[in-house]
Formats: sequence, structure tokens, C-alpha cells
Amino acid sequence: MSAIAEFESCDRRPVQKKLHRVTKLMALAIKFQEMLRRGEAHDLTDLARIGNVSQPRMSQIMALNLLAPDIQQALLDLPPQGPGKPFLHEKRIRPITAILDWQEQRRAWDEILAQEAELAEAENAD
Repeated sequence: MSAIAEFESCDRRPVQKKLHRVTKLMALAIKFQEMLRRGEAHDLTDLARIGNVSQPRMSQIMALNLLAPDIQQALLDLPPQGPGKPFLHEKRIRPITAILDWQEQRRAWDEILAQEAELAEAENAD
């Protein structure tokens, strides 16, 4: 056994789990919407300056507020993620924000969740 493999097998530290990036973005979208409501920012350009992002990026973040309330809550309630790339990216959710009908949004959301379940099932079968 190599020294690296031996070291890795002896490393018993717990894996640090962290919030999904999309969870953080959803929380920021809600916070920024509240800042607009309270008059702490006047428009998306103000918010972009405050958030140190471009105005188009701020528009993408704020679009998360257009999701059905239950989808917003699901994003906020995502369990912490372990190491590796997360399945759920904000980029995958962007097309859903363009759907006006909440029922259609829910169908699209369910499709994403089904794909995630299929992927997890395939990984467990290996």
C-alpha cells in the first residue's frame, strides 16, 4: 500500500457538508426582494452593486423569486451536500423561472427530481 493510500485510509475526519449553492442563491433572492420592498435598494442595478455582481447576474438571481412557493421552499430545504459536484445547479432551474404557470413549473421541477433519482439509483447499482 502506498503512503498516500495508507494516509487516506487512516483519515477518519468527518466529511464537511455544506449548503447547496442554489440554496444560498434562493435565500439571497428573497433577501434582495425584501431590500427592494423596504427601499434599501431602488432597482436591480443597485442590488447588483450591493451584491458585487453584474446586473444580468442579479436578474438571474432575482428570477428565482418567480418560482412557485413550494419550489422555493424545496430549494431552501435541500439537505447539505457532501463532496463532489452537486446534481442540482441554478443553471438547471433557470428555464423553470421563465415558465409563468406554477403547475407547469412543478412539472418541470418534478422532471429534474426524477432525473436526480434515476442518477442516484444508477450510482447505487454500481
